[in-house]
Amino acid sequence: MIQSHSRKGSYITAFRRGLNRLCTIGGAVGAVFIVLIAFTIIVQIFCRELGFQIHGADDFTSWSVAASIFFALAYTFKKGAHIQVTLITERLRGNSVKVAAIISLFISAIAIGFLTLSAAHLVYDNYQYGDVAQGLLRVPMWIPTISLFLGAILLFLAIIDSLLAAIFGWDLTEDAND
Repeated sequence: MIQSHSRKGSYITAFRRGLNRLCTIGGAVGAVFIVLIAFTIIVQIFCRELGFQIHGADDFTSWSVAASIFFALAYTFKKGAHIQVTLITERLRGNSVKVAAIISLFISAIAIGFLTLSAAHLVYDNYQYGDVAQGLLRVPMWIPTISLFLGAILLFLAIIDSLLAAIFGWDLTEDAND
């Protein structure tokens, strides 16, 4: 009996560590897109000074902005870097703080779950109908929109992990230190 409980705990620990690694990778991918945005802007500045333009740079930059945001969402959530409005929770005491956290994480999980499903449908529809970008770059739209789906699913998993941690009293300090 004790062995199965400790095995279950080790599976949970392994899953949480794996999720933390995925969130860190998502944050790194988001950072790479920020570097690509900066590089694209710098190249555009030099090219304009030389009298020519890079066609499609605006499209690429806008897709990179979206990718940098969505890939980094789970990472910043796990690190506690999202803005939190504590107008109500700072007035709570005792168990009511935990209950409020569970309720807010549950509502967040539902909202981000719907976002994830909507993003999956968007990527699938873009692929199925062969949607192509309307700008100068004729890119299939499922390629830039997949960052929305991948980032949303990572954030959803991170919120579910935090919800379960709040319910079962798991230590979240190791998440912030990973």
